[in-house]
Amino acid sequence: MNPVSLLGHCTELLGQIERSRATPADVLTSSYTRARKYLGAKERRALSEIVFATLRTKNAAEHLARTYFDESDLPQPSQALAALMGAIAAIAPAWASFNPQEVLGLAAGSSTDPDQALAALYTRIHGTELPSTWGDTLRRMLPKLECSPCNSAQLALAACLPEWIVESLRTGGMLESEVLALGRALLRPAPLVLRSASLTQSREDLLEQFARDGIAARPTPLSPSGIVIEQRTYLLDHPLYRTGAIEVQDEGSQLVAFALAPEEDWDILDACAGAGGKTLHLAQLQRDRGRIIASDADRRRLEQLARRLKRHRYRSIHLANLDGHRSLQRMQFDAVLLDVPCTGSGTVRRAPEIKWRIHTRQLERIVAKQERILEQYHAFVRRGGVLLYATCSLLPEENQRVVERFLARHAEFEPDPLAPAFERYGIGLPLSPDVWQLQLLPHRHGTDGFFVARLRRR
Repeated sequence: MNPVSLLGHCTELLGQIERSRATPADVLTSSYTRARKYLGAKERRALSEIVFATLRTKNAAEHLARTYFDESDLPQPSQALAALMGAIAAIAPAWASFNPQEVLGLAAGSSTDPDQALAALYTRIHGTELPSTWGDTLRRMLPKLECSPCNSAQLALAACLPEWIVESLRTGGMLESEVLALGRALLRPAPLVLRSASLTQSREDLLEQFARDGIAARPTPLSPSGIVIEQRTYLLDHPLYRTGAIEVQDEGSQLVAFALAPEEDWDILDACAGAGGKTLHLAQLQRDRGRIIASDADRRRLEQLARRLKRHRYRSIHLANLDGHRSLQRMQFDAVLLDVPCTGSGTVRRAPEIKWRIHTRQLERIVAKQERILEQYHAFVRRGGVLLYATCSLLPEENQRVVERFLARHAEFEPDPLAPAFERYGIGLPLSPDVWQLQLLPHRHGTDGFFVARLRRR
């Protein structure tokens, strides 16, 4: 496909994503490409990669492009085109190791100059030609976005994060240099990570199978069950997936079940089970010998777990579409897992639109819901039992502060160290003996952003 036409499609799709406040960007991308049958596999891949590179760098890319057009006294492009031009010409190659020339060249079938293609698209829309050096000028402006020390607005651009998230992280104690490192780590796509989910095959067995199949894979550094797939591969038809020997699950998500460290005979309540990735992992750790009640307020997500169970056939998992907590009256559990609904800010490597869609009012509503869930379900932990609170968030407001307020209200719970749980599985996280909550971060741990706090009922 002509690269100018492809970039025009990217601009159109970016506009659709910008206007949507709820539908995930990957769903919108899939719908967009399915509706345009003339787009081949190479064009679809290029469109997706360019759009997601733009979403990851959106605020800095748009700022850079708008500054250039202001200083050049040229017509301002649309929001989508400004972000696309700033991202592809400057920000994404410099900060996210994105190679637009390679991506466009594969789709076009020939060598392509991204600067020329973007200039041609701009001229097609505005009827005004850009100087041939516009891309070089944009790239020379990049150092102006670097700062030290930075105020929140400057750091937001340098880290490609909303200013309010930068302020949240800094208020929570994160240093400027670490906010920047975190923001830059979030600009890179997350790897495809699997969990070895078989009760009969080890991770090493699965790695050997992948090697025989010509699929490049390696073990994850932290999770003893994790496997990183190092090439673009469709696995849903692979025999290991169809038989339940593997599950797609980020390494950080895998560490949640290890943090619970269930005994094989425990009764466990997974009260926010969702599609059940952690539920299935808990059943595996218990070798299907315990009892797990999996529930979720969203019946549709629980139905996904029911479908997944057909591949695993665990007998220890029982689904319960609970009405609040009334169906659990008089029940007590050895452990309760609350993987609560959250902003999802820890997953923006996979869904970069999240960081531009969430806002402080939404955060307040989510935090209130998290506290309601804790109040609903903490009573179902037996004396001596474990309460594990987890999110896929980076934000202190829905992590440490929620747990701090809960402990202030409930003296019957106390912090319970994480180190013994992880040591039991040989997980080499450097934790001091008194650490009971953990924030996983992509620039430190290579995982999505997950938070866990382990509490025990006195």
